[in-house]
Amino acid sequence: MLSLKKNNFLLLMTSLLFSSCQSVSVFEIKTFDKKELHVIEVDSNRIIQECYFMNAEKENNWRHQYILNILNDKNEVIQVFYPTNQDDQQCLHHLKKVEKILKKSPRMRLCVRDKLKIDDSKILPETHDFGPLGKHVSPYDALTFDTICNSSDCVSISDTWTYTCPEFLKR
Repeated sequence: MLSLKKNNFLLLMTSLLFSSCQSVSVFEIKTFDKKELHVIEVDSNRIIQECYFMNAEKENNWRHQYILNILNDKNEVIQVFYPTNQDDQQCLHHLKKVEKILKKSPRMRLCVRDKLKIDDSKILPETHDFGPLGKHVSPYDALTFDTICNSSDCVSISDTWTYTCPEFLKR
């Protein structure tokens, strides 16, 4: 009986120890500069990329738009667009560079711009397939891409690193 009490006490203490440890959230966002600059930390498997083919200026001027779709902790998608339209080769090159970064690390940091707000004009929000994480809608206005980093590699909207992202270091 004494042995059973010791085992139950040990089990109780172990349970308390594990429950007191808090796990890292799959998605975190910090907002700066009048709510128009955001640093997002997210698990890599919650990011999907695409090169969207579109009529850029509505004059049969077809271009590609690079888009990151980020699944937040509420299972809503935040779309992040590259700030300029590209031809198909530029967009695919950008996609491959970011894919290498996503594969190297389980966690990413992104710097994005614009106010994060719900797009009330969307009658049917766009749905995005995150594979094993399911299909989820994008209720937000799109944000503008600035930078994505893991612990050692970064891709920015320009070849020269800028100091505009809080907490980001020049590499």
